[in-house]
Amino acid sequence: MSSDDKLRQLAQECGIHLGYDAWDGSHQTTSPPTLKALLRALGVEVDTENAIGEELRARCSKRAARTLPVEQVVLAEEPFKFALLQPCEWYLLDGQGHEIQAGRSDVSLTLKPLPVGYFTLVARGPDHCEEVFLLSRPAHAPTIADLTGLQQAWGVSGAIYSLQSRTNGGLGNYADLGQAMSSMGQSGATYFGINPVHALGWAAQDTISPYSPSHRGFLNIDHIATDAGFETETNDGLIDYAAFRKQHRAALEADYARFCRNATTAERGKFEAFCKAEGPELTRFATFESISETHGSDFRNWPSQLRKHEETAPKPRDGFHAWLQWKASNQVEAAQLCAAQSGMALGLYLDLAVGARPGGAEVWMHQDLIARGVSIGAPPDQLSPAGQSWTLAAYAPNKLSENRYEPLRTLLRKLMTQAGIIRIDHVLGLTRSYWVPEDGSPGAYISQPFDALLAVVAIEAWRNRCCVVGEDLGLVPTGFRERLNASGLYSYAVWQYEGTPDGALRSAQDLRPFTMACFGTHDTPTIRGFWRGRDIEWWRSIGWLSTGRAMELHSARAIQRNSLRQHCSIPANATLDDVSHAIHRELGKSPAELVTVQLDDLLGGEQTQNLPGTINEHPNWRRPTAKDIEAFARIQSLIKTSTSMGPKRNPNAVLQEKEVDPCL
Repeated sequence: MSSDDKLRQLAQECGIHLGYDAWDGSHQTTSPPTLKALLRALGVEVDTENAIGEELRARCSKRAARTLPVEQVVLAEEPFKFALLQPCEWYLLDGQGHEIQAGRSDVSLTLKPLPVGYFTLVARGPDHCEEVFLLSRPAHAPTIADLTGLQQAWGVSGAIYSLQSRTNGGLGNYADLGQAMSSMGQSGATYFGINPVHALGWAAQDTISPYSPSHRGFLNIDHIATDAGFETETNDGLIDYAAFRKQHRAALEADYARFCRNATTAERGKFEAFCKAEGPELTRFATFESISETHGSDFRNWPSQLRKHEETAPKPRDGFHAWLQWKASNQVEAAQLCAAQSGMALGLYLDLAVGARPGGAEVWMHQDLIARGVSIGAPPDQLSPAGQSWTLAAYAPNKLSENRYEPLRTLLRKLMTQAGIIRIDHVLGLTRSYWVPEDGSPGAYISQPFDALLAVVAIEAWRNRCCVVGEDLGLVPTGFRERLNASGLYSYAVWQYEGTPDGALRSAQDLRPFTMACFGTHDTPTIRGFWRGRDIEWWRSIGWLSTGRAMELHSARAIQRNSLRQHCSIPANATLDDVSHAIHRELGKSPAELVTVQLDDLLGGEQTQNLPGTINEHPNWRRPTAKDIEAFARIQSLIKTSTSMGPKRNPNAVLQEKEVDPCL
């Protein structure tokens, strides 16, 4: 066997794909330099031919020596049988290490039905002892019907940072969120979806993208409502993060100083209970934040003795950063309570970002599980011929499995306790990820433990009574969506992407039932922007399109508009308000179980919140809402949209005049 053959076989043993079918129909073969880069990312030694051969032999021998799988997904409340190669004595431990079953088996080992959760099977034979990690998953994650009794529902999506109020300083906060959800809940909305509110990091002063977090398991402190409000001037009508943060950070410091001086015994007890419940994760995160104040937001540039959390002692400012998380957590919980009191059955709909920044807290805290020298990204396509590197860290699947998915379990658990729905961004990453090596080698795909990851999502969703939406846009592998839906995860349908071969848009009646449907997202044009081709003009203005190509796209957009006129019965003289309402009305009549309308569409917005692929060319993540939250309850488009959603989605949408809302 040649050295390249050994390299390819080792790569396959580790789940690395030897090639993939590109967007243009060609087949891309994974080069030896890429294979080596991805193997190094997994912690595999490949520097010499001998090392490759030894790694291959060791892995093949280890696999052949196993008599039972390393991990096994089982269906909760159903018995499960393992075939045995030799007799063994065995016992089963629950998540707390308590023995709950035991026995001796010869030809097969049968487990009694298990509840939903995680377990460890230990089997001892004459000359071996093996452990099997068991993931006992529910038949499916909770559905809308399970949680609300509704067969169909609707909600609104927006950006928390864009919410405007008289005292929030220009950047939306968690108190604003509660007030906004209260208005929407009284109008019949079942949920309100916002951008990720993961921690960006105290020292990451230039980071504004919610999809570039420092740690996905902690909250963004930019959205904490301070004890005293303040005002910040906008910059050309856009959110000025630098000016806001300067005043907001000072206000947070003042609030903490008052807490330290004046907090009651009960308040201190609640804070201490929070820290105890959060445990070592919060301690390490707070220490990261403290160090970052002195040495910057990227731990890779810190002094060597600080780069590993195991070697780092607590810092004086840790208490402040832990208090910020307590404050944020309390305010998110209060916002969810406001939603519930308004009749909003699910309340918060939160986004889980694809990954964390390579130099941020999440990577610092879990370095042993992170793939080294690669970033999550996407292969070349028609818009990005060179491919994309998202500059986000990836967990190494082999190491994540060895650690029994603990970071993912913890992260999902925390997110799901805060929300009624979560959306997993780029859910295709549960089955395979595209890794881009930092050494300049082309990217390639690596398989993920799909069954186990899907089981973890279902288990945590079931435990926390939370619905899950998987953002499954793009090139979806055969059978992937079906398995996703069978596990209770909703698909995601963006109507302006639902095209037909002749360039038109499909009827909303053709949307898949087990889906969250919307017309657009923060990454696409709003309805008004779509109708006027604002996205095409942005692409042309920044040099992505020639004038000729832009005209071709405008012609293609005209075909899409005509199909929408037909599907939605839009007359030729319709105003843009009429167009928006007609599209929402048609979505409401679709078979999709969930329908989401954008807040920007309800408020008449024309520009998108984010133009993918840009940083400075477009004012991403900086557009405020057109109206203050105090006016949301009086927005006629919200009331009109609620009515058009129909009785199936809106059975309790009865506005009670003169009723005082405690959250306003």
